[in-house]
Amino acid sequence: GAFIAPVATLSRERREIGIRRELLAGNIPSFLRQLRAVTDTVAGGDGVTRSFSYEVMPDYLAVGSDEDFVRIPMTPYTAQAFGDAFGFVLPTRKMVNDIWRAAGTRVEPRPLTQARESPETFLAHHRIIEAQLAGAPRGAFVAGIKKDVVVTNQLRQRPNRVAIFGWHYPSGQPIQPLYSGHVDWYVDYSHGIRPVRRMMRVDGRARSYEEILADTSLAHLLSDEGVIPIPRYDR
Repeated sequence: GAFIAPVATLSRERREIGIRRELLAGNIPSFLRQLRAVTDTVAGGDGVTRSFSYEVMPDYLAVGSDEDFVRIPMTPYTAQAFGDAFGFVLPTRKMVNDIWRAAGTRVEPRPLTQARESPETFLAHHRIIEAQLAGAPRGAFVAGIKKDVVVTNQLRQRPNRVAIFGWHYPSGQPIQPLYSGHVDWYVDYSHGIRPVRRMMRVDGRARSYEEILADTSLAHLLSDEGVIPIPRYDR
């Protein structure tokens, strides 16, 4: 939690600058670098069955060391800058569901209702998650602890928004349906960033995330809303 104290009193804009600076400097826990695979085999509308695999961080993006870190909510632009720098992308709704199913450690969501946009609440929620995960090995493939910032075609109709989805109960039911009503600078304690490696494999061949989502015969592997031509956040 050492990172939270200096940013807690900053303006929203200055806080994001601080988060971005730490992320681009590589100041993340080492266990997040041990990526986990999500794999599946899916039949398409063309009748062709394809396998795909991609790698994700085992937990939500955090700032700090293995000994002192905090899962940190941030704007989609800060998350995009981190992804662009290190070869990661943000998931779709379908990918969030697939990641939840692949995760070996799932916990019950613990929503908070007070001061949702406060950095102190970010830290309080991080500590709740840490208590829930007590006994799980550091770097366990975790789900059920945050809503995901996602890419979606809804953002083409609603520019300057952030889209969120997920925070699944153990039953598999998400608390948050796909929602793009928040303005793009809105950040609260429940928002999580799950970086996914940009380069993926389809039937054993390397393909980029953007290439898959732009291809009408492949998009269904990653998307439940068809082709997503702009799967990123740009101002």
